[in-house]
Amino acid sequence: MSNPPPQSASPAEAIGAARFSLQPTRWWAPNRLMHPRPWLQTAGVLALLIYGAFGISLDSVPDKASQLANLCGLVMLALYGKPVDGVSLRRSGIVWLAVAAIGVSLISWIASWILHPQWAESSFKVHRLTNWFAMIPVAVLLGGQARNTYLLWGLAVAGLLLSPWISGGGLAEWQRGLAGNRVDFGLHNAQHTAMLFGTAALGLLAFAPQILRKRRGCWLYRTVWVLALATSITAVILTQTRGVWGGMLMALAVTLCAAAVALHKHFRNRRRYITAAVITVCGVAVLAGYLSVGDIVDHRLDDEQKTFALLEQGDLDKIPYTSVGVRLHTWAEALDWIAQRPLVGWGGNGRSLIFDHSTTLPDEIKRNFGHLHNSYLDLVVNFGLLGLLLLAALVYWLLNRCLRFYRAGLLSGSNLVFALSFAVFFGIINLFESYLFYESGRLALALVGGGLLTQLWAAKRLQAAGGLVPSSP
Repeated sequence: MSNPPPQSASPAEAIGAARFSLQPTRWWAPNRLMHPRPWLQTAGVLALLIYGAFGISLDSVPDKASQLANLCGLVMLALYGKPVDGVSLRRSGIVWLAVAAIGVSLISWIASWILHPQWAESSFKVHRLTNWFAMIPVAVLLGGQARNTYLLWGLAVAGLLLSPWISGGGLAEWQRGLAGNRVDFGLHNAQHTAMLFGTAALGLLAFAPQILRKRRGCWLYRTVWVLALATSITAVILTQTRGVWGGMLMALAVTLCAAAVALHKHFRNRRRYITAAVITVCGVAVLAGYLSVGDIVDHRLDDEQKTFALLEQGDLDKIPYTSVGVRLHTWAEALDWIAQRPLVGWGGNGRSLIFDHSTTLPDEIKRNFGHLHNSYLDLVVNFGLLGLLLLAALVYWLLNRCLRFYRAGLLSGSNLVFALSFAVFFGIINLFESYLFYESGRLALALVGGGLLTQLWAAKRLQAAGGLVPSSP
């Protein structure tokens, strides 16, 4: 930990002083949160980078790397996360939420043995909820360094952009997608591919000011940024995943609002011209994109017109078992099960019980589906309202601290925009797929949440050391 800056220093100066006093290595800045054994830090970081780059496009190697990274991060937290300047990482609120996740899982499991022992799981399992907190060991390994965070995120985007050639069909699959076929690049299925590329696009947009700024070699950065953003957005469209399209539109609205506020603040005298230019460029880009792939969007949206018409009439029994129809029928069934165990749910296997023992769903649906295509219903069926409360507490804890430290000048605006846009995006798309309970969702939460958390911890330490207090909005 560096010496605290003078009390008179501004937050920006304090951050700069702390950053330059650490003497970062050539490619990875040293851990500013703790001082672990070098071999432990090195092993964990290498495993984390492998997991970040190939966590979804390869199988066994990234999985082992994830386990090693988590182990190293947790050991470091346990052994070296002692209080510094009155701030203890081991007693952080998010760590207590992880402990609460174990408690919720235990309560639900015990309740299942009391209320329906014939359907209860034979052993206690915690991974379904604790997987959300893989961001904690990731944050420990990143060491409170924004530089390390951006390196990990950049590597993850690079790995994702290469995934069509690693796990998918390469150029041929891109051509099939542009011809109107749904593609997934071998990343589980198209919905998960859309989520990952959507997350990458939001990150590229949020950090555009830093990436596109004028500097040596800026045209190379700008060219790579344009290609990466265009590829990510095109991939989202070609996956033909309507839920992700809706989530992207809402998240982009958050990003544009943040950009408008920034323009108003920093360019008051020229804001009309700049705003007009931004709107014009965005409009032209959207129009060009729609003209290129508009038929794909129109076709996908028209597929469920009959289903939506029947839904408006309230005639659920006549809704066909299409993509949307399956969701509506299984959601209606889930609500009946939730009504019977609203507080603690049916246990960790609750959602599978619905398909195993439903008396209303067709046998074909019961054989081919094991989840509800909705993370929140899956969560409440399994763990009741206690599980939903845990998720809400996690989201609130992260976003509240992002806002607090941004106001204090200890977190960049780009990080805040990314946090808010990703929260909106991820919150919406989980209405239509159970990302929270799949490896792709765990990867996104670990990398995005871990990158934000490590900077929040560093900001907390710096605030405690320098006596900095968050300013009012």
